[in-house]
Amino acid sequence: MVEELVPELNGYPDLEVDVLCQGPERRDYALSPRGMVFQARSDLAVSNASLSWQDLRAWQRMAPRYDVVHVHAPWPQSDFNLLLSRYDGAVVVHWHRDIVRQRLLYSLYRGLERWLLRRADRICVTSPKLLAESAALEGFRDKAITIPIGIGAATHAVGEDEVRELRSRHPGRAIVFALGRLVPYKGFEYLVRSATALSANGLVLIAGDGPLRRDLQALIEALGVQDRVRLLGAVSGRDAELHMRACDVFCLPSVDKSEAFGIVQIEAMRAGRPVVSTRIQGSGIDWVNQDGVTGLTVEPRRPDALAQALNRLLDKAGLARTLGANGRQRFEELFTARRMALQVREMYLSLRP
Repeated sequence: MVEELVPELNGYPDLEVDVLCQGPERRDYALSPRGMVFQARSDLAVSNASLSWQDLRAWQRMAPRYDVVHVHAPWPQSDFNLLLSRYDGAVVVHWHRDIVRQRLLYSLYRGLERWLLRRADRICVTSPKLLAESAALEGFRDKAITIPIGIGAATHAVGEDEVRELRSRHPGRAIVFALGRLVPYKGFEYLVRSATALSANGLVLIAGDGPLRRDLQALIEALGVQDRVRLLGAVSGRDAELHMRACDVFCLPSVDKSEAFGIVQIEAMRAGRPVVSTRIQGSGIDWVNQDGVTGLTVEPRRPDALAQALNRLLDKAGLARTLGANGRQRFEELFTARRMALQVREMYLSLRP
């Protein structure tokens, strides 16, 4: 989301936004229309978070220049940066999700996380449902606001002839598309299992790679659904957009609140496609995709419920078109990068000394 947000913010004449981030090597470069990216070299990975000595030193050197610092959480580097340096300006914490799986590490980190939330002048949360249900934000909701994640227009122009050509590779099939890393919380196992009860003409195409690819392929073969489920592997951004445009339904079968928003849902809405997703306590997935409005939502880890919802949309083309059109309208109203930037700008200006 930073890639979408910062150029939009720097389009306002009263803002100048720079980025401090991490990568495999130290690198600084300019943004258009203005602003800089300062990339520090990552030194150590702990679970899914990286830590960097260069990041800390750059923060200590640069932070005093800024009226507002905007950190994304959970990300322990941000906590350490603030704790180990003096910064007197305003702090925005952008809260993306609660920590779910790293229970031992989280028990050690929780105190620092609460310190960061106390230090924050404003907490920005990606959905009202996450704000209401997040366990980590208990006691801090009085200084929290909701700003949904937004994305720009599709970066790859896909023509109708390309869409027809892709669909012609699967003649007579109704296409369900899913996209994401093949990791446990994405719930692709349950989408594969749902294929045993999918309409006879249904075809599930799953794009993405990850540690579960072999297990998923073995499950496909064990269930005998090779004619109904295909793993596409990693795809380019252009191919992802092409499949999004060519599919009849998009599916996000995530199973826990590690999936707190589901940006792929708004990519599907941008393409005018109905979404089948899950209802998870402590996640905003089913706020993004409104049941009966932009798609259908089901309980997680329920292949039977997934199959029922998918079949309903595959068998009722008129309903699918209506929900897809509603999704496109919801995208335009809530989930554009321009709208996100406008709300973030208003938040920054409210904190300006």
